[in-house]
Amino acid sequence: MRRPVVPWGGRGTEAATSGTEPTSDTEPTSGTEPTSGTEPTSGTEPTSGAEPTFGAEPTSHIEPPSEWQHGTRNLHVYAAAGAAVLVAIFAAARGASAWGTDSVGADRFYSILAVLMLLTAAFGATFWWPAGSGARRPSSWPPSRTPRFRYVETADRGSTEIAGRRPVFGLLLAMVLCGTFLSLGAAVEIVVGNEGLPLVALVLALVAGVCLAFLVEVALGRIRAGSLVLGPDGIRLRGWFVESYLPWVSVRGLRAVDRGFPEIWIEGHGSAAWARRRTSRVFPFERLPSEPRIEVDSRHLAVDPVQLYRFLEFYVEHPRHRRELGTPAAAERLAEGSPFTVDDE
Repeated sequence: MRRPVVPWGGRGTEAATSGTEPTSDTEPTSGTEPTSGTEPTSGTEPTSGAEPTFGAEPTSHIEPPSEWQHGTRNLHVYAAAGAAVLVAIFAAARGASAWGTDSVGADRFYSILAVLMLLTAAFGATFWWPAGSGARRPSSWPPSRTPRFRYVETADRGSTEIAGRRPVFGLLLAMVLCGTFLSLGAAVEIVVGNEGLPLVALVLALVAGVCLAFLVEVALGRIRAGSLVLGPDGIRLRGWFVESYLPWVSVRGLRAVDRGFPEIWIEGHGSAAWARRRTSRVFPFERLPSEPRIEVDSRHLAVDPVQLYRFLEFYVEHPRHRRELGTPAAAERLAEGSPFTVDDE
């Protein structure tokens, strides 16, 4: 089984794939031209063509879907991050004063709490940043995120994989690890320093058990940073806690949704061959839609949401070009940036 032939990258992908010939004998899996739910982009109307065109204008010139143009600044997130920083400062100050006394348990507790609160603030800021990534940006501004993608070939089948935001997922793991040490250590300290089994020790032990269950599921691969995989046959989303797949023949259209952050819905027909499952057996944090649909949370992927929307829109509207998703050509197209157009259809 062959694994990725192209490293994660942005502009460097063209050089990495320059020695690989894209195949062209694969027929598209769908002959239906889906149109519903797609917002056309003014000034970047795709023209017909058989060959992809590269060297287009930078991604910062992409017009976002109208549903995202107002921006999505979330004051609650900013307030929570600020509160976490204040608690971290308070805990660090208490921990520093405890180091001057014989209270060994207190200094450990406050030190871990300070680290946990700083990680919480960093996670919130990174996960939601930039909050207004779907809003209109001046043409001089760069994309909100540099795309991280690669061409993957496994068992002689190629696909284009857009990576999840591993730094964000890493911060989440660090938070859970700190929470495990904090709750388990505090529970042990309370049990050792008191007679019997206080209720608070049981509660802290329960919290530690939940954190340990999360870490075990990560180690087993049931919870992971995830990715979006596009192939000639269909689209597969591997989220943090769920997995969903739609074949191209079942894709009805694309929809931009504002849920406090830019989200992309890849909608399927009512009778779509839709496969989905929960990968986590303990944590049902991500929802599965009740109808055939892949919901792409822009906060989870290492790509600008507007660039991703236009990239998906191109392949939804041009079934003939889905064959290139099984070759390095799609990675090159994403690296080149917008507008994603062709010469003749």
